[in-house]
Amino acid sequence: MTRKKIFKNIIFSLPLLLIVFLLFNGYTVQNRARIAEQNKSYAEDAMRQTAQQISDKFDSGLSIITTYAYFFSTYLEEDQITSDMLKRIEKISVFDTVRFTDAEGITHLSDGRTVDSSDRTYFKLGMEGENGIIAVFDERLAEEEKRIMFYAPVTVNGEIIGIIRGSYVAEQCLKEILHTTYFGEPSVTWLCMPNGRVIASSDDLEYGEEGLPDILEKEGFVDSSTAQAVRNVFEKGGEGAFICAEDSRTDNLCVSYIPDSQYVLVQAFPPNVTKRMINRANAAGISLEIALIVLFVVYFILVIVNSVKQRRVLEDENRQINYVLKGLNTLFSSKYLTVDLETGIYSYTAGVKLSDNQAMREGAYSDIVENHSREIIGEEAQENFRQTLEAESMVKNLADQDTFTYECHVMRDGQEEWEQMTVVCIERKEKRAVKMLYLRQNITEMKQREQRRKEEMAIMNRKEMQYRIAITSNAFSSFEFNLTQDLIEQDIIRENAAGEQISLLARVGLQAPCKASECFESWKQFILPESLADYSDVVNVENLRRCFEKGEVEIDVDYWAVVEDDGRQICMRQTFIMTQDDMSGDVITMVVSRDITEQVIRQKEQTEALQDALMHARQANEAKTTFLSNMSHDIRTPMNAIIGFATIAASRIDNRDQVKECLQKVLASSNHLLSLINDILDMSRIESGKMQIHEQECNISELMHNLVNIIQPQVKAKQLELFIDTFEVTNEDVITDPLKLNQIFINLMSNAVKYTPAGGMITFRIMQHTTFKHGYGDYEFIIRDNGIGMSEEFVKHIFEPFERESTTTRSGIQGTGLGMAITKNIVEMMNGTVTVESKVGEGSTFVVNLSLKLQDVEKNAEQIKELEGLRALVVDDDFNICDSVTKMLKTIGMRAEWTTSGKEAAYRARSARDEGDSYHTYIIDWQMPETSGVETARKIRSAVGDESPIIILTAYDWTDIEEEAKAAGITAFCAKPLFMSDLKSALLSANNMGARDDSEEAVWQSKNFGGKRVLLVEDIEMNREIAEVILTESGFKVESAPDGTDAVDMVTKSEENYYDVVLMDVQMPIMNGYEATRTIRSLPREDVKTLPIIAMTANALEEDKEAALKSGMNDHIAKPIDIELLMEVLSKYIR
Repeated sequence: MTRKKIFKNIIFSLPLLLIVFLLFNGYTVQNRARIAEQNKSYAEDAMRQTAQQISDKFDSGLSIITTYAYFFSTYLEEDQITSDMLKRIEKISVFDTVRFTDAEGITHLSDGRTVDSSDRTYFKLGMEGENGIIAVFDERLAEEEKRIMFYAPVTVNGEIIGIIRGSYVAEQCLKEILHTTYFGEPSVTWLCMPNGRVIASSDDLEYGEEGLPDILEKEGFVDSSTAQAVRNVFEKGGEGAFICAEDSRTDNLCVSYIPDSQYVLVQAFPPNVTKRMINRANAAGISLEIALIVLFVVYFILVIVNSVKQRRVLEDENRQINYVLKGLNTLFSSKYLTVDLETGIYSYTAGVKLSDNQAMREGAYSDIVENHSREIIGEEAQENFRQTLEAESMVKNLADQDTFTYECHVMRDGQEEWEQMTVVCIERKEKRAVKMLYLRQNITEMKQREQRRKEEMAIMNRKEMQYRIAITSNAFSSFEFNLTQDLIEQDIIRENAAGEQISLLARVGLQAPCKASECFESWKQFILPESLADYSDVVNVENLRRCFEKGEVEIDVDYWAVVEDDGRQICMRQTFIMTQDDMSGDVITMVVSRDITEQVIRQKEQTEALQDALMHARQANEAKTTFLSNMSHDIRTPMNAIIGFATIAASRIDNRDQVKECLQKVLASSNHLLSLINDILDMSRIESGKMQIHEQECNISELMHNLVNIIQPQVKAKQLELFIDTFEVTNEDVITDPLKLNQIFINLMSNAVKYTPAGGMITFRIMQHTTFKHGYGDYEFIIRDNGIGMSEEFVKHIFEPFERESTTTRSGIQGTGLGMAITKNIVEMMNGTVTVESKVGEGSTFVVNLSLKLQDVEKNAEQIKELEGLRALVVDDDFNICDSVTKMLKTIGMRAEWTTSGKEAAYRARSARDEGDSYHTYIIDWQMPETSGVETARKIRSAVGDESPIIILTAYDWTDIEEEAKAAGITAFCAKPLFMSDLKSALLSANNMGARDDSEEAVWQSKNFGGKRVLLVEDIEMNREIAEVILTESGFKVESAPDGTDAVDMVTKSEENYYDVVLMDVQMPIMNGYEATRTIRSLPREDVKTLPIIAMTANALEEDKEAALKSGMNDHIAKPIDIELLMEVLSKYIR
């Protein structure tokens, strides 16, 4: 061959060589991309497995800490978990540390140290009833900075007392899971927070607080686009696998959120693995390239030989490729096919071996989907597979992601298997997927491992919980049975006192497996008769099933039984703990039997001893304390009114009307005081802790006005403003206990006065609400002040005995702290409610709601015929009072109108007169902001003259302005609160209809015992003086004796029938009244046998009355003397 020809051949071979080089380069690039994609899928699968392992680790930790919380919630005897408990749990726990944080946020360590954790997120979530997992980077009182912490709330009696938490050192705990290798090469794996901060890694490096994507990009580990893609996963969630640029330190990076968690797993694929795989894949190509170079050198000599060799090398290369595909299919149990979504054609990759029942190597995509669906178990699952894998569905599934996975349960060759379909978009047109790689991977073994792990975990959790309870319960015996199947699968063994193993089933002629119901029935022979009924009711399969269905997972039954070993009788507590098996759904019941004989006996003895001691202590202490405290608290208020009005009467002795009014108020307060003393002296009620409600007819109006009389001196003394009004009170006459009702409002009003500074204001409003309960009225009493108020914390305890606000203690305000407790007790006894709202510095509002029995529902609806059709004008700055008074006037029969302005009232009075329809009566409030009631009256008088009555409404004592008011033309005064009876009385008085006679006689002056002789036996001179005046005014001839001996002597010396009656004191210095009565009754004369002898004494108890009657007395009158009662009793015995 000539040089020219050789050169020509070389020139002609250059394009061929160039083409070969280009083909080899394309082949290398394709190999690199294919292997990189395969490694990415493999890495993605491995990352999911790692994520699942971490999820399982977290679930296990959370399950264990929840079990601890359940254990403490069930068996904790006190509201505190001690360091010793924590230390014992740490010894047996899988956690590095176990700590308890109480409800105040204080964390208790097992070594006794404490630290404040109230600002921790897990504390707040735990106290809200949540459990969970959290990564902690700055755990207090711990050497490690990063920890994985599991927490759960501990509940005792329905109340969360704190949280129990266990933690691992993140690096140590997850190191084994994070350590992943690919074909012998270790990869780098990180567990991160959602913000990218690294919690743990497999390379043991410290990463600080900076986000992992930023670190990887900064150190050149990945390129910027991959780093941004990783950030997107961190921000948006989900998972992703990304092939990195060639200059990166890793080939691909996989990112995924841990299932059911907020943490992110990042895994890098070792670049050396990809390089080795590419080198192996390209080995034949490299050999070919070398051969081509050699052939090119000797081309001109061995052209033919070179051609033969080239053909053989190409054949070897094809075989190598087939070997690689075959190895991948064998390694991953996978089958690959490509799908053209535009044409709807699929094609299996070369080297994939198809079974007889599978589709052809190429064909319609719908056919391959239909063929695969027939292998899936269940018609519904088949239909779901067809709809999901349909071409248009896959286009939608791949619209915003490059991969899509689908797991299905298949039946192949008579065996159930699990298969995962992984679809990868390999080509897009205008963002629409047009070609995809369809990968079928057999994951049966992985599924089976996962299933086994779940089963083992479920069994471990159940066993751990049940056996832990059994161990800590010091069990007499414990066993487990299947409640759903009524089956005991294993023998029941216990150890007797001699250490011998005893079969409890064999003792009753049974052996495992056997029915649980048969076992329970056989055991009844050991149950004592008194416990057999309780045992039978609880210990039966049907009852246990019902309890579990109702959510009762732990059932206890206590019974007395005979121990067959030695015939001892013991008290046994059998606990049935029921849990549902996660796999089978059967209810598995753990039965723990404990001997509680000593505990029951000791508890019974202690209870009896404590009850006896407590009863005696309470009786002694409560009798003394209640007597002294109640007497001091309740007597002071009416005593204050008595002293105040007596002082006023003494200073104005010349004003007969005012003295009479003061004395009437003193009498009202005295009667209240007397009732209190009678109530206090009833020792039987004090000792028993009971109080009775004595219902009687009374009038709310009279009660309220008496209340004002009692409380008014205190209001004036502190220079307070008192406003009392009514709203829609249509029924004043009720049946209730007036003493108790008065006591309620005196307590509330006294407290309002006590805790309101000078210049403050107190309002008292009485309202009646509509009720559908026939014969009853619903009343609401609202007492509001603008005083010092109470703290929110104190308001919770205000009705507890002896509770006083700390501010009142410091301010020196007197009080025993019993008033509100007494008030609440009385209100509740009257079937009512009392509530309070208060703010410090703003005042307090008390609301009492009572349903009172009515005397006569029609009584207050009676009209005044003389006033029917006449006009009336109500003037008050309070809209509610105007509305209430107007309604009452209309009920009476008048045409009532109202206004809130004094000026408008004068204008309307003038206009009504000019129109010829004048107002007949004006009712005006005394205190109004614009114009006072007196000034308004003057304007009305100047407009209409002196004919129409003008009535002034006031909550104040009008004595000081009475002359000025009458000069202004005011006809009458009416005190607030204004009731229907008050309004009627005022109208009748103002119109001179049925006016009261001020010259009415005292009750004893109305009686006439003229000529009757009474022997008054009394050792106290002042008491004798009072009684002599009353008796003399009643017409009696009174003879007195200072002692029982004198009385006996005077009766002995008198003629028969000389005395008509004897009033006998009991406690006297020489001879008491009982002895004197017995002596008089024994005198040898006839008249003493029928002579009325009446005890008049301060010994006011029921037993005192009985003692008087037994001694021979005819009747009993308690001091201080109720004059009406005295006259009534005397009238009964003297004709």
